[in-house]
Amino acid sequence: MARKTAAFYDLDGTLLHGSVVDHYLYFARTDPRLVERVRRLGETVLLAPYYKWVDRLDRRAFNEAFYRSYKGLSEDRLAILGEELFRKVLRKKLYQGIRELLERDRAAGHKQVLLTGALDFVAKPVARYLGIEKVVASVLEYGPNGLATGVLRPPVMAGPEKAAWIREFARENDIDLRWSIAYSDDAADLPMLSMVGRPVAVNPDARLLATARSHGWPVLRIEATRSPARQFARKAIDIGRTLGARVRTENPWQKASREAFTTVRDRISKFAARAGAPPEEEP
Repeated sequence: MARKTAAFYDLDGTLLHGSVVDHYLYFARTDPRLVERVRRLGETVLLAPYYKWVDRLDRRAFNEAFYRSYKGLSEDRLAILGEELFRKVLRKKLYQGIRELLERDRAAGHKQVLLTGALDFVAKPVARYLGIEKVVASVLEYGPNGLATGVLRPPVMAGPEKAAWIREFARENDIDLRWSIAYSDDAADLPMLSMVGRPVAVNPDARLLATARSHGWPVLRIEATRSPARQFARKAIDIGRTLGARVRTENPWQKASREAFTTVRDRISKFAARAGAPPEEEP
């Protein structure tokens, strides 16, 4: 009988560049009510140090605290904006080669699961685009009026809860975790990574990198897909740096050339900065 295995993927920082804060800021910026838009953005900025502190202590506590920001947002509107967020923002932030990695795991026979603390209406469009068959994500509670209460429905997908879910999923589906694989970028997912026989650290933070090295886990370094504008910007910046390096090695009699090169380099860098800033939305 063939062995059943699975591949578990975190979302933000693992499959794409971003965070749950980025998702919320997009929803807040697109609020049609000016007062609400300003209030939500302002509160996020003011509470940022607190959120960072809580996240260092406990990822579950961070999720429960941060998702209170969604209180008062419409379930229907969030469902629509989740699709829009992926189409206009997140698709551009997918890491290079991630689709090929998923294809290899699929070809190896792994049952694929997106296991994330991000909200379900954010995770589902990403999973659908990448062909991941099962999505397990955070889910908001909504009141009778269809507005979010700011409370997460259990289980809260973070840390030990992810590991517990994997254990139960493996038991119900006869999955051999010793031959299964899991991907994450964050030390908060160490319980999840420790559940499988083939954990992989993707663009890991310092703590996860240290753990991966000490245990001999594979480490992947990948970056977000670059748009043509960002590719041009990177080339322009490289040219500027090359010119700068040459200027520094010129002989004294070439002072005039050095000044000219510096001017060119500065102009290129300024243009690259403008061209390299990815648009928030597609026209």
